[in-house]
Amino acid sequence: MAVGTEAAVTSVEVEAFASKIPSLIPMSKSLYALAKDRFTNVPVSFTTTGGATTRPSFRVPYRVQGGAAIAQGTGNGDSLGTGNASIWNDFVLSPIWHYAVNQITTLAALATNGKKRGLVSLKAEELKNSLDSAMAGIEGIMYGDSSGAITQIPTTGTVSSSSGSGNQTSYITGVRAMAFTDNQVVQFFAAEGGAARSGTATISINDPVTSTLWFSTALPAATAAGDYIMIAGSTGAVGQGVYGTTAWNNSTTSGIIAGINRATYPSRISTPSVNLNGGSVVASLSQRLEALVGRAMGESNVSKDSGMYLMGEDQRVAIAETTYYNKQINLQNGEQGKSGNVPDVSKKYFDGTFGGREVHLSYVQPLGRIDMLITDQWSIGELIPLQLYDYGNGNTTMPTPGTNSDWLTSNQFAYVTSFNMANSAPRYGAYVINASQPSI
Repeated sequence: MAVGTEAAVTSVEVEAFASKIPSLIPMSKSLYALAKDRFTNVPVSFTTTGGATTRPSFRVPYRVQGGAAIAQGTGNGDSLGTGNASIWNDFVLSPIWHYAVNQITTLAALATNGKKRGLVSLKAEELKNSLDSAMAGIEGIMYGDSSGAITQIPTTGTVSSSSGSGNQTSYITGVRAMAFTDNQVVQFFAAEGGAARSGTATISINDPVTSTLWFSTALPAATAAGDYIMIAGSTGAVGQGVYGTTAWNNSTTSGIIAGINRATYPSRISTPSVNLNGGSVVASLSQRLEALVGRAMGESNVSKDSGMYLMGEDQRVAIAETTYYNKQINLQNGEQGKSGNVPDVSKKYFDGTFGGREVHLSYVQPLGRIDMLITDQWSIGELIPLQLYDYGNGNTTMPTPGTNSDWLTSNQFAYVTSFNMANSAPRYGAYVINASQPSI
């Protein structure tokens, strides 16, 4: 546990010098921020009990089966037959609570208080930095399947426990490290819905470049490739966490999602998908996805215009290679190099669109996967938006309690949120899996 002690801030006390202090913590635009901007935002209650029944926090209705089926007749006194009507249903969800707590000692705060003592004010900086960390922590669950799983250790990954010391006591390779935060405590499950491995582990450093998680503690006994790494406090059961993108964008026709058995309405609440089986993304993939969306939604459904892509940096590179750099480049358009030099055809940034649709670049998105989100159909229900926790009477900081009914010479504050995500029409949209990954 990395408490903000004076030793942690020595480097920014007065004898240090810098015109700008960099942060070595990787950050990127979050899906949570996108959801707040593009999804329907709905304030919700918490699950309540009335009499012998429990009322869900919020329900997401949809029309799942049509009625008034067509039939042929003579019109010459024959029977119209009996009719039927549409069937309506709803997904039921409850907001999930999350906390991100920051603790600073009194000495650390005093040692950096004012320009004569420190380059930064620790409390002010940590308020901002903790918000960033909370956002990064939420990002890890926004792609989940509602079990609290952040990722699964691949069979190609390496699991090493107690092989080192300090911040390198243990490590796991081959994972989407950006989905985790430094100092995050995590659990391990051999299977979703099963029992957790005994104990937890604390991440010291997340390293997205080498796809490695470093731990300052030993891993629970028997932790192995194939295990699910879950957020601390999760039960590990599907349906007990945030319903992320992989929960809703799913082509399975079995299992329960938000209280509904998918098998009751075969494929109606499942998402069309394309399995590339290791093949590369090509330009025409967007048309394949448009065809699937058209089959599911129909041409006259204007919701399709709100569709946007969610993809990782791996597929951004793949698209650049297959749809731009690998095609023959001719100079007939007058793009000649200066003074006879070969022209620079390399681009500085990734393109912001694919198939004419906006792309949200994510370093947490599962590798080899592309999602189309029809944002008109997505919503985020919040009991509490991300904010500072109120300890009472408007106080957002409090002394840290000790273990002997005393108080420590430190203070803490916390960011808190309680929310869930819903897709009212899983049938709309599409996704791609098993796309080849270029070398990076």
